Amino acid sequence: MSSQFDSFEDVYANAQEAVGVTLFTASVIADDGTSMARVYTTHPDVYPVGGKKTLAGDTNPVWLEQVLDGQRPFLGADTEAVRAFFFDSATIESLGCGAIVNVPVVSNGRTIGSMNFLGPEGSYDQRSVDAAVDVARRSVHLLEKALTAAN
Repeated sequence: MSSQFDSFEDVYANAQEAVGVTLFTASVIADDGTSMARVYTTHPDVYPVGGKKTLAGDTNPVWLEQVLDGQRPFLGADTEAVRAFFFDSATIESLGCGAIVNVPVVSNGRTIGSMNFLGPEGSYDQRSVDAAVDVARRSVHLLEKALTAAN
């Protein structure tokens, strides 16, 4: 079994190697479950730490059902999927990303956040999802700490 990561920088380094990422972020559920707050980002100029997306207004309900409620990863393998599911798809595309894997981070049976892996269109498949799930599983304790700090 792989060990836990010591920091988000370690998570990012592993994500680059295991999944391949152009943009990587981690978010926790905040504001009594009404938003997601970013706790780590590789692009703070565009997606700053502390930035939030409301779950009701900014987030696709199908994504919410699958990732946050269903605790299942989401694979958007191409630009069409990114555009269909993310209101900020133009920003995502401007960074050279056209594919995404979102993995719920679960602690004691409860979804506490997500890890978000983005890369060029067509760069992700089921192996990428499996690798991203492993990265997220090894990061739960970091999101637990961030969740406490954010709420």
